[in-house]
Amino acid sequence: MKKITVLGIKFTDEQKKRLSALGTVKHFPSPSTSDEFLKLVKNADIICSDGSFLLENLSKLKNVFVTYPYIELGVFNSEDLKKNGVFVANAQGSNKDAIVEWVMFMVLLLFREFSSMVRVNDSFQIELRESLVGKRVLIVGRGNIGTKIGELCEGFGMNVDFFERRDNLQSKSRNVDLIINALSSNSSSKNLLNEKFFMSLKKGVYFVTFVRHYTFDIDGLIKAIKAGIVKNAAIDCDPEAPGDTTNNFYKKALTNKNILVTPHIAFSTKQANMNGKEFVVQNVEAYV
Repeated sequence: MKKITVLGIKFTDEQKKRLSALGTVKHFPSPSTSDEFLKLVKNADIICSDGSFLLENLSKLKNVFVTYPYIELGVFNSEDLKKNGVFVANAQGSNKDAIVEWVMFMVLLLFREFSSMVRVNDSFQIELRESLVGKRVLIVGRGNIGTKIGELCEGFGMNVDFFERRDNLQSKSRNVDLIINALSSNSSSKNLLNEKFFMSLKKGVYFVTFVRHYTFDIDGLIKAIKAGIVKNAAIDCDPEAPGDTTNNFYKKALTNKNILVTPHIAFSTKQANMNGKEFVVQNVEAYV
């Protein structure tokens, strides 16, 4: 029987039953330190982790299957892990719908500026805003989430293009009205959207990102906003702790009034939470 260690994931009774049919299961709260993490997973064949202290300890594991209930954990070398007998499975697509909803909400806020006209007390002169219809959007990354965003943008009448590996980023982004960052975190995407990229864009472009700031340069973005190149931006602060407004990255984004910033909440729906846990159980079932 496989030894399954669950860290910080609250499965349903039905999911617990399915895991118990696959091996001996031990449930623990989220570890509070790296040492505690390593102690709890010692001798485990399978680790189901909520992510606490997982990334920094992957390279220390041996001969174990690891799975977690979301998409991005951070940057790691899967080939090096395989040499140690470590195999990692995420919950690909589990929070897709939640993130896509956040993206489209932010796109509408940027172009239509609805927030300033909600629950107003004083009469005001109407200013005509920009429709999404006919706007050119470049989605940087064409995974599950990027593809779904493209479908919805087309539904709003936008002209959609994608940047994929080996494309010319500067050529693709030169004349667009909106850029949506949907990059995965890997060696080729590190700081891909840098200061040079932002400063080369068409004046008045909008920028939306929900992925880890590993992929883009926040200082370069702010410089482009101050220069009048990027008009407005929307950022969900992944990978900072959900709801945390005290971290330096969130505070830096908050300093610029042209940035709509949220504290890593794009993924946060009940459905995405349930999907992630179900993916973990299915990953274990497939592995065993």
